[in-house]
Parts: sequence; structure tokens; C-alpha cells
Amino acid sequence: MNPLTQIVRATRPIYRKLSTTPVVASAKPIPSTGICFELNDEQKALQELARKFTREEIVPVAAQYDKTGEYPWPIVKKAWEVGLMNGHIPEHCGGMGNLGVFDECVVAEELAFGCSGITTVFTASGLGVSP
Repeated sequence: MNPLTQIVRATRPIYRKLSTTPVVASAKPIPSTGICFELNDEQKALQELARKFTREEIVPVAAQYDKTGEYPWPIVKKAWEVGLMNGHIPEHCGGMGNLGVFDECVVAEELAFGCSGITTVFTASGLGVSP
């Protein structure tokens, strides 16, 4: 037997103990120390809001803004009104209220489906924010 194969087989039990995924499928959930990417109810509502906004406001005009290079002020104003702008800024400073990084990723992913350029308009203000 190949020495590398022997090493892999000998260390497999150790790696399994360190793994966060179960070895076999089970009807009973197994606790994990890994990150859970399941959305909570608030995140699902935020995702649905961003998805609806993208479908109704961004997709119909994305090609027009790509062709003209015009800044999408009407879309920015609508996004501000529904609460999709500046999720990283606290409410008392005029933002959405300090969304977490994961929450902002959920929103950005939905918006980027419609147009990555317009999404950059929404998210670029976070580049200048101190951690």
C-alpha cells in the first residue's frame, strides 16, 4: 500500500472528530460549531424586499443605465425610501440601523442579480467607513 494512503487512513478518525459535518445522514440534527447560513425571519424579509425591489425597479432599467452611463438617481431615491441604502450606518446617523455584514451580503446579492453596476452605487459608500 502507498505510504501516503496509509497516512490518510491513519489520520482519518482525527479529521472526522474535527469536522463540523456529520459522517452519515441522520434524521436527528447533530450540533455543529460551524457557521449557520440559514436565514432568520428578519433576514428572509430583507432578502424578499431586496428581491422584489430588484425585479421591479432595477431589472427593467439596467440596460438603459449601462448604455447611457447615467447615474441612477431615481433608483437610489427609491432604494433609500424602502430602506436598502446604507445598512452599515446607524439609524441615528440616517442609515438603516447597523445591519451586520451577513445581512448586507444578502441584500447586495439580491441587488446584484439585477445589475452589478447599480449595486455598486448602493454599496460603495461602505468602502469609506471605518471598522
